[in-house]
Amino acid sequence: ACLRASACCIEIHKRLHNFDTGEGDVRLALHIGVGAGPVTILQVGGDQNRYEYVIAGQPLEQIAVAEPLAGSGETVLAPQCWTHVKGTVIEGAPIETHP
Repeated sequence: ACLRASACCIEIHKRLHNFDTGEGDVRLALHIGVGAGPVTILQVGGDQNRYEYVIAGQPLEQIAVAEPLAGSGETVLAPQCWTHVKGTVIEGAPIETHP
């Protein structure tokens, strides 16, 4: 799953980074954080037929740390994700300093 997520990030950057929005000189800039592990998805609500989804789990905390470390046009994998792909990823290096 981590390898597929990493491949998706590469495609997202290729297709959408610096994307021309058609609004003057406004271009889309992307940076992505990726985590790994189990998540829980809850559907809550029901009052007046209004429902919301809540996603919780360690990967969301990992993403909250990894994403701000990514520069424009970059993807940062949380250590929990990196362990699954480090033998197959051919570019990028571990970030030594982190929060």
